[in-house]
This record gives sequence, structure tokens and C-alpha cells, in this order.
Amino acid sequence: MASELKNKFVYQIITSATQVLLPLVTYPYITRILGPDNLGRVNYVDFLSQVFTILAAFGIPFYALREIAAVRNDVAKRSILIQEMALLQTIFSITATIGFVLFTFKSWSANPTLYWLAAVNIIASSFSFDWYIQGMEKFKFAAVRTVAIRLAMIAALFLLVKTNSDYSIYFSIFTAAVLIISILNSYKLFSENKFSKQPLHLQQHLKPLWHFFLTSSAISIYVYFDTIILQHITHNDEAVGYYTTVLKMVKIFLVVIIAIGTVLMPRLSYLVSTGDTTEVKKNLNKLLQFIIAAGLPVGAGLFILAPEIIETIAGKKFLPAVPLMRILAFLPLVIGLSNLFCFQTLVPFKQEKKFLLAAAIGCIVSVALNFLLIPHFAEAGAAYACMATELIITIITGIQANKLIRFNASPVMILQTIFTTLLFIPVILFCKKIAATPTMLLVTAIPACMFIYYVVQYYIFNNIVIREIKNYVTNLLKF
Repeated sequence: MASELKNKFVYQIITSATQVLLPLVTYPYITRILGPDNLGRVNYVDFLSQVFTILAAFGIPFYALREIAAVRNDVAKRSILIQEMALLQTIFSITATIGFVLFTFKSWSANPTLYWLAAVNIIASSFSFDWYIQGMEKFKFAAVRTVAIRLAMIAALFLLVKTNSDYSIYFSIFTAAVLIISILNSYKLFSENKFSKQPLHLQQHLKPLWHFFLTSSAISIYVYFDTIILQHITHNDEAVGYYTTVLKMVKIFLVVIIAIGTVLMPRLSYLVSTGDTTEVKKNLNKLLQFIIAAGLPVGAGLFILAPEIIETIAGKKFLPAVPLMRILAFLPLVIGLSNLFCFQTLVPFKQEKKFLLAAAIGCIVSVALNFLLIPHFAEAGAAYACMATELIITIITGIQANKLIRFNASPVMILQTIFTTLLFIPVILFCKKIAATPTMLLVTAIPACMFIYYVVQYYIFNNIVIREIKNYVTNLLKF
């Protein structure tokens, strides 16, 4: 079992590595070619389509992943569940796509290609069947598929996006990737299952799906509506470009944490269904310690090195976004914790109502803060609202999750991690004296900080989490 989980984690790390590689390789080129205004235009339409994609999903990705993980070894039940989910998904996706067209129809004349691509995105995303791939733990298939597609995307971006007017081509490359993923996943699903005509009972899924739908709808409001509100209040594509680009850059650092959660979620759902809460608690506590040990130094690095990161990755045109990165620097830590409490704890234990409560409160707080702060602080107001909303959701879900699983976060370990992270300041100040360019500073400072962090945590504080990570990496190298 340990070896099997290890294999799946390796595949997910490979997938996540390409998720980091795609923006790191392409952002320095794309941001300089398109500029903040055109990127803002594309990101606005993209974020708007994501709202309707979540409405089209109607909570199916979360619910179906949990359910398919529980019946994955029962071929008959699995077949019925897939058919029921597919039929419901068809109904919801058609409804959401019509809703998107009606909601955005007046804007189509300005950028018709972008909106057509966004509509295709909604439909293709609805039938990606990622919940089947994850629930059946097909991580090798997902890794090979994703790596190939993302490498093709990198090549396409460099070959096809040549001028600032190519923003539609830029968006179409991402749409093509979504379509290909949907086709490959559909082939995998149909090749592994046999379907026959039999009575389907859709109504049994509607109540739990309704809870997931309300939750995902609330999530979509506080995740995507800040960008929509920012555009409608400021009517400034550059402001949207600064905010959305920094948001995407900051969230790159979530990938390792999300990778672990993606591997663990179907496993946790299965363990909960068998009643093995001891193993569940053990896995969740390890994940909590890892998120703290990784999230704090990442946040500190983003905060201190924000000017150099922005200039190196996005270019000098995006330097006005430096304050935004500092506001959002610790977002990976906060979202990592909320993912742990929500998707790895409340969802496997079928506590959707508690998750819904947190999402609803987050939705209200987000909308209120965005309307309050954006008129005065523009994109900085959106960043403050985003950070405050995620913090509130993390606190609420943390309290609820702790009632199910008594998390053991050692105060001593947290203080040691904070102290070690503070050592980054003198290290970076020294590197600034010897580095001639922002890129050289990143090349020298980041490895130096990682080395200092490892040495202090491992050899001085004897941090258990760092030791486990070191042992895990050593085992992976022996793979």
C-alpha cells in the first residue's frame, strides 16, 4: 500500500512540476508580448467563464470523486454511477452555457472570439471526467496526458503568439488543451467500463449535489467575482492584468500541496468508508505539518523578493503589481490549510453542510469587501479582500474540521519555522550586494535560503516534518 501511494505521489508531482513549468517558462515571454492590458482582457473573460464552468459542474467533480472512490471495485455500481453523473452533467452544462451566452451577449461584439472560446471551455470542462480519473486513482495516465499536453502548449505559445494582438490565439491554446483532456479522459472512461440500458435514479444524487453546488457557487463568487467586480468598477484592463497575473503567479506555489491533497483525497474517502479513522487522522496531521513547514517559507520568499520575481517573470511593465504580490504572499499557506480542512477532512467525512456554511460566509465577506475596497484602492482593494476572505474561510473550516480530527500542530514547531524563515532577511540582503540583476538575485538568494532553512530545521531544530520529507525524497530517488 505504501509503495502504491508512493507511485501515485510521484506521478502527481510530475504533473504538478509541469504546472509550475508552464507559467515559469511562458510568462516571461507572454507578459512582455501581450502586456497587462491584453492579459487583463483575456483573464477577465477566462475568469467569467470559470464562474459558469462551476455552475455547469453543479458540484459533480467533488461529489462524484468521493462516490466513485467508494465503489471503484464494484463494476456494476460504478457503471450506474457514471451514467447517472454523465446524464446530470449534460443537463447542467447545457443550462450553464445558455446562461453564459445570455449574461455576456452584449459584450460579444467587442471580442467575439474570446467569448466563443469561453463557451467552448465551459462545455469541454464539464465533460472532462477528471472526477473519474482521480477517483479511480489513474495518476499515471493523468501524468503522461498532462505532461504531453503542457509541453505542446509551451511550444504553441512560443510559435503562435507573436504580437500583442494575438491574445485570442493565446486563449485558444488553453481552450484546445481543455478539449484534448476531455477527449482523452472520455476515451479512458468508456474503454474501462461497460454500459447497458438500466434504470437510473438521478433523484438520489440531487440532495448531496445541491449542497456541493451551493458550496461551489459560493466558492466561485469569492474566487472569481473579485476580478469581475474589479473590471466593472475600474473599467481598467491594466488593473485587471496586474491583479490576475499576480494571483496566478502566487498560486503556482500551491501545486505541491495540491498534489499531495489530490493523491490523498480518494484514499481518505475510501478509508472513511471502511471506518479506518486512525489512518485518516495520521495522514491529515502529516499534511498539516507539511503545509506549515512549506507555506511559511514560501510566503516569506514571495513577500521579500516580490520586486525581483515580478520583474524577472513578468517584466518591468508589471512592477506596479509588486504591492499586490506582497499582500497575497501568504495565500499559498492559507489556501493550503483551507484545502486540508475542506477537501481532505470535511468532504471525505460527508460534512458538506459545514463546508457550505464556510463558503457562504466567505462569499458574503468577499462581495462586501470588494465593493467597499476596490473604489478606493482599485486592484490593491481586490487583493486585500481576497486575502481576508481566504483567512476567514480557513478559520471557520479549521474549527469545524478540528471537531472531527484533533489536529496536532506543535506550537514549538511553528515558532521554529517562523524563526528559521526570518533568517531569509539577512541572507537576501547579502545576496543583493553581490547580485547585479534581479534574475541573478533570485538565482543566488532562493537556493541560499533553501539551504539555510534545511540546515537549521534538520540539524538544529531536528524538525520531524523536514526529516520525513528528506527520508521520503531519498526513497523516491531509490525508486
